[in-house]
Amino acid sequence: MSYTITLPNGTTLGTIADGTVDTTTTSLTLIGRNYSNYGQIMVTDLLALLVNFSYNVSPANPQAGQLWWDSGNSLMKAYTGTTWKNIGSCTSQSTAPTTTIAGDLWWDSTNQQLYVYNGTSPYNVTGWILVGPQRNGSGAVWEQISDGTNLHDVLSIKLDGTRTAIVSADTFVPSPSITGFSTITAGWNMNSADAIWGTANNASYLGNQPAANYFTNYLNNVGTGSLTLLSNVGITLGTQSNFIANVHSMTGSGQLWNLNVGGNISLHVTTPTGSTKVLAANGQDGLLYVIADPTQPLGVATKQYVDNKFTNTVLSGVPTAPNPGAGDNSQQLATTHFVTSGLSGLYSYKIYTNSTWVWTDTASINVAVAGTTVATASAGGFNLYSGATAVTQSDTYNGSGNAAVATTQFVKNATQWWGGSAKFVSNAVPNAGVNDIGSNDGDFWFQISS
Repeated sequence: MSYTITLPNGTTLGTIADGTVDTTTTSLTLIGRNYSNYGQIMVTDLLALLVNFSYNVSPANPQAGQLWWDSGNSLMKAYTGTTWKNIGSCTSQSTAPTTTIAGDLWWDSTNQQLYVYNGTSPYNVTGWILVGPQRNGSGAVWEQISDGTNLHDVLSIKLDGTRTAIVSADTFVPSPSITGFSTITAGWNMNSADAIWGTANNASYLGNQPAANYFTNYLNNVGTGSLTLLSNVGITLGTQSNFIANVHSMTGSGQLWNLNVGGNISLHVTTPTGSTKVLAANGQDGLLYVIADPTQPLGVATKQYVDNKFTNTVLSGVPTAPNPGAGDNSQQLATTHFVTSGLSGLYSYKIYTNSTWVWTDTASINVAVAGTTVATASAGGFNLYSGATAVTQSDTYNGSGNAAVATTQFVKNATQWWGGSAKFVSNAVPNAGVNDIGSNDGDFWFQISS
């Protein structure tokens, strides 16, 4: 009668006929009833079980749950039903095991820590890699933090029992509060008293601004906010760093510099007709130039413009200038107000030399000598003042007479005729050739006392 081969779970693997052996169903040689010389086969199978099929090649026809010592790699393996899986070993002791292979575990019974060996060969204690936990309450710890209503799963990074960072999947405010973490946001949260040091390959935020808002030093940048530099050093422009805009450290004056020898500084604008240069500081002579003569009231007038206006006498309007000081005889321009107001010493109604002049008003002509008026002519006649005398005429008593004004001296000396007669004024009897004698009827002689 044949044997039926059944697994512990009741699954039937097959049957073994009487007087036969089965070498294909399992990794063992299974013996049928009445098979001769079966003892040797049983001993061989028992030895295989004893050493867990120790060999560098896996056993044939394995069954799920079967053990195999892989002697080639010194690993204990179990068959899952489809593949051989390593069975790790863990040693609990106070010192690191020295007989080990990659994947071995060691529980440090003194420091309560788990290590795994990385396979370093020949053996080296540095091959033991700490799995955890870290010492003194240090390391990553999963925990739940409340916001007062709900619990949030987080990963806390601790050093010596103190949280240095919290990794969270959502944003919330801890309640009760946690020192250094007023708000926990989705992502990595650092304790507010700590900082991250080192070189970051990339970042999404800086100063609460996304990376897209950063200015880069190799691209064209556009910003919507103002730019303030709290430094007098200013801004340097150009591929050769020749143009500088800065502030004088002593006076606070704003300055523009072109450090290129002979280089200009130009001011350009865009008008409705296009772009144009309107002002230039010349780097050769150090002078400031405008591009054209002014056409508007507030336009800048250059020396050339002013020279041309005076040279070609094309002044427009009535120029107004400040008055020079009284008595000013310099080459400063004199206004009509200066001339007529007396500041210049000139008067529109005077012809003068120093304090002697002839002046007019609406009704007379006046003559002043040395500051004293000596004669006035008006519609009523000509008057002498202040002891002024007329010059005696040269007419004699035998002259024909003229319209010259006779002075009192002339009359006194009887040098003027009246109707053919003459008068003589003398303190002596008229004597021909001395004080003359009357020669016509009607002559008069006036004797004056000596």
